[in-house]
Amino acid sequence: MERPDYNKLPMILEEMNREGGYTVSVLARGDGLLVASAASPTANQDLVAAMAGMIAEVAERVRSELMLGHVRDISLRCAQGKAVFKRVGSRGDESLIIGALMPRNVRYHSRAVGKASTRIRRLMGYK
Repeated sequence: MERPDYNKLPMILEEMNREGGYTVSVLARGDGLLVASAASPTANQDLVAAMAGMIAEVAERVRSELMLGHVRDISLRCAQGKAVFKRVGSRGDESLIIGALMPRNVRYHSRAVGKASTRIRRLMGYK
């Protein structure tokens, strides 16, 4: 299997930010480790990555306990903005999650996040 071009990951996230109007986006492992990001230098990318891992873990437990089926994404709408987290895919025990922060006036986030997820899944060879 050919090794993925990891340099493409930040470019995919930057394109997603432009298309979706996001201020910060990260690609994180399920354990919260930052893989790639696209954000301003003042953004705490490691914190967003850690939260992506934590939210994914909690969502998986809720999904399992309540028998809700596959989790598509998790959205948090807050007074000052929004956050969305989407599982990109997994390979064995390892999973990848996109986390994106956006101003509260961004209305539609699913398309840009979905397109980026598909591109990353193909690049990384995840299912």
